Amino acid sequence: MEQNQYLICDTNIPIVVPKRIMVFAGHPDDEIISCGGTLLKYQELGSEIIIVVATSGLGGYAKNEQKDRILAQRKIELDAIQKILNCKIVGLSYTDLQITRNKVSQITNLIRDLRPNIILIPHFSDFHRVHRNLSLITREAIYHCSSGKAYGGHERSWKPHGVYYYESPSCKFQYIEGSVFIIVDIEHYWMKKKEIFSQVYTSQKEVLERVLDWAEDTAILRGNEIDSSYGESFIPETTYTPLKILLV
Repeated sequence: MEQNQYLICDTNIPIVVPKRIMVFAGHPDDEIISCGGTLLKYQELGSEIIIVVATSGLGGYAKNEQKDRILAQRKIELDAIQKILNCKIVGLSYTDLQITRNKVSQITNLIRDLRPNIILIPHFSDFHRVHRNLSLITREAIYHCSSGKAYGGHERSWKPHGVYYYESPSCKFQYIEGSVFIIVDIEHYWMKKKEIFSQVYTSQKEVLERVLDWAEDTAILRGNEIDSSYGESFIPETTYTPLKILLV
Protein backbone atom coordinates (compact mmCIF):
# COMPACT_ATOMS: atom_id res chain seq x y z
CA MET A 1 0.00 0.00 0.00
CA GLU A 2 1.27 3.46 -0.87
CA GLN A 3 2.28 5.49 2.15
CA ASN A 4 -0.29 8.12 3.16
CA GLN A 5 1.14 11.49 2.08
CA TYR A 6 -0.79 13.26 4.83
CA LEU A 7 0.79 11.41 7.75
CA ILE A 8 2.77 13.62 10.10
CA CYS A 9 6.40 12.55 10.37
CA ASP A 10 8.33 12.39 13.63
CA THR A 11 10.24 15.64 13.22
CA ASN A 12 8.26 18.05 11.04
CA ILE A 13 4.67 19.19 11.52
CA PRO A 14 2.98 20.58 8.41
CA ILE A 15 1.55 24.10 8.53
CA VAL A 16 -1.82 24.89 6.99
CA VAL A 17 -1.48 28.38 5.54
CA PRO A 18 -4.72 30.40 5.42
CA LYS A 19 -5.27 32.44 2.28
CA ARG A 20 -6.48 35.49 4.22
CA ILE A 21 -5.95 36.55 7.85
CA MET A 22 -8.02 39.45 9.20
CA VAL A 23 -7.00 41.12 12.46
CA PHE A 24 -9.22 43.62 14.26
CA ALA A 25 -7.36 46.39 16.11
CA GLY A 26 -9.04 48.87 18.43
CA HIS A 27 -6.26 51.39 17.77
CA PRO A 28 -3.38 51.62 15.32
CA ASP A 29 -0.50 49.60 16.87
CA ASP A 30 -2.67 46.91 18.55
CA GLU A 31 -2.08 44.61 15.59
CA ILE A 32 1.71 44.81 15.88
CA ILE A 33 2.10 44.72 19.65
CA SER A 34 -0.28 41.78 20.16
CA CYS A 35 0.19 39.59 17.08
CA GLY A 36 2.76 41.26 14.81
CA GLY A 37 5.09 38.26 14.85
CA THR A 38 2.29 35.96 13.76
CA LEU A 39 1.28 38.33 10.95
CA LEU A 40 4.87 38.56 9.71
CA LYS A 41 5.29 34.79 9.86
CA TYR A 42 2.14 33.92 7.96
CA GLN A 43 2.63 36.67 5.42
CA GLU A 44 6.02 35.15 4.60
CA LEU A 45 4.27 31.80 4.20
CA GLY A 46 1.85 33.37 1.69
CA SER A 47 -1.15 34.65 3.66
CA GLU A 48 -2.81 37.92 2.70
CA ILE A 49 -3.02 40.18 5.76
CA ILE A 50 -6.00 42.47 6.35
CA ILE A 51 -5.84 44.90 9.29
CA VAL A 52 -9.13 46.46 10.38
CA VAL A 53 -8.52 49.51 12.59
CA ALA A 54 -11.61 50.58 14.52
CA THR A 55 -10.55 54.05 15.78
CA SER A 56 -7.92 56.63 14.91
CA GLY A 57 -6.25 56.13 18.30
CA LEU A 58 -6.60 59.81 19.09
CA GLY A 59 -6.71 59.07 22.81
CA GLY A 60 -3.06 58.10 22.70
CA TYR A 61 -1.60 61.38 23.93
CA ALA A 62 -0.12 62.40 27.27
CA LYS A 63 -0.42 66.18 26.84
CA ASN A 64 -3.42 68.11 25.45
CA GLU A 65 -1.27 70.16 23.08
CA GLN A 66 -0.17 66.94 21.37
CA LYS A 67 -3.67 66.01 20.21
CA ASP A 68 -3.73 67.56 16.71
CA ARG A 69 -0.20 66.48 15.92
CA ILE A 70 -0.89 62.91 16.97
CA LEU A 71 -4.01 62.70 14.77
CA ALA A 72 -1.91 63.52 11.70
CA GLN A 73 0.92 61.28 12.86
CA ARG A 74 -1.42 58.31 13.30
CA LYS A 75 -2.42 58.55 9.63
CA ILE A 76 1.23 58.58 8.60
CA GLU A 77 1.90 55.56 10.81
CA LEU A 78 -0.92 53.52 9.28
CA ASP A 79 0.33 54.33 5.78
CA ALA A 80 3.80 53.17 6.86
CA ILE A 81 2.45 49.90 8.27
CA GLN A 82 0.56 49.24 5.04
CA LYS A 83 3.76 49.65 3.02
CA ILE A 84 6.00 47.67 5.38
CA LEU A 85 3.60 44.73 5.67
CA ASN A 86 2.30 45.08 2.10
CA CYS A 87 -1.15 44.50 3.55
CA LYS A 88 -4.69 45.81 3.23
CA ILE A 89 -5.73 48.40 5.84
CA VAL A 90 -9.42 49.04 6.53
CA GLY A 91 -9.95 52.13 8.66
CA LEU A 92 -13.41 52.26 10.22
CA SER A 93 -12.79 55.72 11.76
CA TYR A 94 -15.16 55.20 14.68
CA THR A 95 -15.07 58.07 17.17
CA ASP A 96 -16.30 55.74 19.90
CA LEU A 97 -16.80 52.03 20.33
CA GLN A 98 -20.31 51.95 21.72
CA ILE A 99 -22.02 48.73 20.63
CA THR A 100 -24.64 49.58 18.00
CA ARG A 101 -26.57 47.73 15.32
CA ASN A 102 -24.88 49.83 12.60
CA LYS A 103 -21.40 48.76 13.72
CA VAL A 104 -22.43 45.10 13.92
CA SER A 105 -23.92 45.36 10.41
CA GLN A 106 -20.84 47.05 8.97
CA ILE A 107 -18.42 44.50 10.38
CA THR A 108 -20.69 41.58 9.48
CA ASN A 109 -20.67 42.67 5.85
CA LEU A 110 -16.96 43.48 5.90
CA ILE A 111 -16.28 39.86 6.86
CA ARG A 112 -18.68 38.61 4.19
CA ASP A 113 -17.04 40.77 1.55
CA LEU A 114 -13.39 39.99 2.36
CA ARG A 115 -13.92 36.33 3.40
CA PRO A 116 -11.03 35.83 5.85
CA ASN A 117 -10.04 32.26 6.69
CA ILE A 118 -8.66 33.31 10.09
CA ILE A 119 -9.92 36.20 12.25
CA LEU A 120 -7.91 37.61 15.18
CA ILE A 121 -9.74 39.78 17.72
CA PRO A 122 -9.25 41.23 21.23
CA HIS A 123 -10.64 39.25 24.15
CA PHE A 124 -14.13 40.17 25.40
CA SER A 125 -12.84 40.52 28.98
CA ASP A 126 -10.11 43.03 28.03
CA PHE A 127 -9.81 45.85 30.58
CA HIS A 128 -9.66 48.47 27.84
CA ARG A 129 -13.18 49.53 26.82
CA VAL A 130 -12.32 49.97 23.13
CA HIS A 131 -10.75 46.51 22.93
CA ARG A 132 -13.57 44.91 24.91
CA ASN A 133 -16.39 46.47 22.86
CA LEU A 134 -14.64 45.74 19.57
CA SER A 135 -14.46 42.10 20.64
CA LEU A 136 -18.17 42.00 21.45
CA ILE A 137 -19.15 43.70 18.18
CA THR A 138 -16.95 41.39 16.14
CA ARG A 139 -18.13 38.27 17.98
CA GLU A 140 -21.72 39.14 17.10
CA ALA A 141 -20.75 39.84 13.50
CA ILE A 142 -19.04 36.44 13.25
CA TYR A 143 -22.18 34.84 14.68
CA HIS A 144 -24.31 36.45 11.95
CA CYS A 145 -21.82 35.46 9.25
CA SER A 146 -21.64 31.88 10.43
CA SER A 147 -25.21 31.06 11.38
CA GLY A 148 -27.65 33.47 9.77
CA LYS A 149 -28.49 35.90 7.00
CA ALA A 150 -29.16 39.08 8.97
CA TYR A 151 -27.92 42.38 7.54
CA GLY A 152 -28.18 41.36 3.89
CA GLY A 153 -26.69 37.91 4.12
CA HIS A 154 -28.70 36.23 1.36
CA GLU A 155 -26.29 33.97 -0.59
CA ARG A 156 -23.36 35.66 1.18
CA SER A 157 -22.75 33.36 4.15
CA TRP A 158 -19.14 32.97 5.25
CA LYS A 159 -17.71 30.91 8.08
CA PRO A 160 -14.02 31.39 8.96
CA HIS A 161 -11.86 28.33 9.58
CA GLY A 162 -10.62 29.77 12.84
CA VAL A 163 -11.29 32.68 15.21
CA TYR A 164 -8.73 33.54 17.86
CA TYR A 165 -8.48 36.06 20.70
CA TYR A 166 -5.09 37.71 21.01
CA GLU A 167 -3.25 38.69 24.18
CA SER A 168 -2.67 42.36 25.00
CA PRO A 169 -1.17 44.50 27.78
CA SER A 170 -4.73 45.09 29.05
CA CYS A 171 -5.70 41.41 28.80
CA LYS A 172 -3.09 38.99 30.09
CA PHE A 173 -4.12 35.42 29.52
CA GLN A 174 -2.83 34.13 32.85
CA TYR A 175 -5.70 36.01 34.50
CA ILE A 176 -8.46 34.56 32.31
CA GLU A 177 -10.12 31.72 34.18
CA GLY A 178 -10.06 28.40 32.36
CA SER A 179 -8.17 29.78 29.39
CA VAL A 180 -6.70 27.31 26.94
CA PHE A 181 -4.41 28.96 24.45
CA ILE A 182 -2.14 28.02 21.59
CA ILE A 183 1.27 29.57 21.00
CA VAL A 184 2.73 30.63 17.68
CA ASP A 185 6.52 30.35 17.39
CA ILE A 186 7.80 33.81 16.37
CA GLU A 187 11.48 33.26 17.13
CA HIS A 188 12.52 34.43 13.66
CA TYR A 189 10.11 37.39 13.62
CA TRP A 190 10.46 39.00 17.04
CA MET A 191 13.22 41.44 16.09
CA LYS A 192 11.31 42.58 12.99
CA LYS A 193 8.16 43.07 15.09
CA LYS A 194 10.10 45.12 17.65
CA GLU A 195 11.75 47.18 14.91
CA ILE A 196 8.43 47.97 13.22
CA PHE A 197 6.76 49.04 16.46
CA SER A 198 9.68 51.21 17.55
CA GLN A 199 10.25 52.89 14.18
CA VAL A 200 6.67 53.33 12.96
CA TYR A 201 4.57 54.08 16.03
CA THR A 202 6.61 57.04 17.22
CA SER A 203 3.50 58.93 18.36
CA GLN A 204 3.02 56.35 21.11
CA LYS A 205 6.51 56.48 22.57
CA GLU A 206 5.53 58.39 25.72
CA VAL A 207 2.10 56.81 26.31
CA LEU A 208 3.23 53.26 25.58
CA GLU A 209 6.80 53.39 26.85
CA ARG A 210 6.28 50.19 28.85
CA VAL A 211 4.40 48.26 26.19
CA LEU A 212 7.48 46.91 24.44
CA ASP A 213 8.83 45.66 27.78
CA TRP A 214 5.55 43.82 28.35
CA ALA A 215 5.60 42.45 24.80
CA GLU A 216 9.16 41.16 25.12
CA ASP A 217 8.66 39.63 28.56
CA THR A 218 5.45 37.95 27.40
CA ALA A 219 6.99 36.75 24.14
CA ILE A 220 9.87 35.17 26.06
CA LEU A 221 7.46 33.52 28.50
CA ARG A 222 5.31 32.11 25.69
CA GLY A 223 8.39 31.04 23.77
CA ASN A 224 9.70 29.11 26.77
CA GLU A 225 6.46 27.14 26.87
CA ILE A 226 7.11 25.77 23.36
CA ASP A 227 10.92 25.45 23.61
CA SER A 228 11.48 28.57 21.52
CA SER A 229 12.91 32.00 22.19
CA TYR A 230 9.73 33.97 21.47
CA GLY A 231 6.03 33.22 21.05
CA GLU A 232 2.60 34.84 20.79
CA SER A 233 -0.46 33.25 22.38
CA PHE A 234 -4.07 33.03 21.21
CA ILE A 235 -7.29 31.60 22.65
CA PRO A 236 -9.48 29.80 20.10
CA GLU A 237 -13.15 30.86 19.91
CA THR A 238 -15.13 27.85 18.69
CA THR A 239 -18.75 28.61 19.64
CA TYR A 240 -19.97 29.22 16.07
CA THR A 241 -16.74 28.62 14.16
CA PRO A 242 -15.22 25.16 14.69
CA LEU A 243 -11.44 25.33 14.65
CA LYS A 244 -10.15 23.95 11.34
CA ILE A 245 -6.82 25.77 11.01
CA LEU A 246 -4.35 25.64 13.89
CA LEU A 247 -1.86 28.50 14.07
CA VAL A 248 1.64 27.27 14.94
